Amino acid sequence: MDMLLADITAQLLPVMARVIATAIVVMGVSLLVQHAGPALGGIAAGLPIVMGPGFFFLLDQHPPGFLHDAAVATLMALTATLIFVATFILVANRMGAFAAVGCSILVWVVVAAATAALPLDLVVALPVYVAAAIVALRFCRHAAGDGPAPRGARRLLDLAIRGCLAGVLVASVTIVAALAGPIWAGLLMGFPIGMIAISLTVHQRYGPETARQTMLAAMGGMSSLAVFTTVMALAVTTMSPFQAWMLSLAASLLPPSGLAVRHLRRGRTTG
Repeated sequence: MDMLLADITAQLLPVMARVIATAIVVMGVSLLVQHAGPALGGIAAGLPIVMGPGFFFLLDQHPPGFLHDAAVATLMALTATLIFVATFILVANRMGAFAAVGCSILVWVVVAAATAALPLDLVVALPVYVAAAIVALRFCRHAAGDGPAPRGARRLLDLAIRGCLAGVLVASVTIVAALAGPIWAGLLMGFPIGMIAISLTVHQRYGPETARQTMLAAMGGMSSLAVFTTVMALAVTTMSPFQAWMLSLAASLLPPSGLAVRHLRRGRTTG
């Protein structure tokens, strides 16, 4: 009995550690989303706050070929996430928060199924993502507008729920990856759990317009995720998995940094 308990504990502790670590990261970023305003908050929402820890915990469990395929599959799923965000922007001012998010999730499922049917190849996944990003940004540009930074009482419970959901996803990815292979791992990694939590919370607390502005900025910020997965897919077959992960993480910070600097400069110019 003691050996069984020890074995269960040994298996549960790494999972719980992943949940807690990811929850802490997501809660920190969520505070920035809440208080920095729609533009900077949306850019921060596009950071690899779930994807980064998710791939980190896959490094020592799977070979480079698996990690490459999972990265490509995640990039394909990100195309569906772009359409999720675009759908939310278009319907958020016509529906309640839950209805808008629910509709967007249904669209994500349809698009993710379509992209999953494509060849698992970076030369396919990357152009599809870029084309979807260009079309989505131009189509949703009418919802642009920075607006004032949202204000309100801080709800630690909201942040804790968001963080725990993201942490559970990270732990689930590891388990599903071991059982079902890289394609399902990539699809689950690309599921917009962070976008769902942020869009739902901002819509409920600050209204549909602020939520639309935040998600429009997040659409541009998602370039960080695309860079992360692309670099991971390219680098993991030529260097150690940890080095590839570090390079991917560093590269993923470049697009949001550029967007944030551009926004701050524009704010100083107009101010």
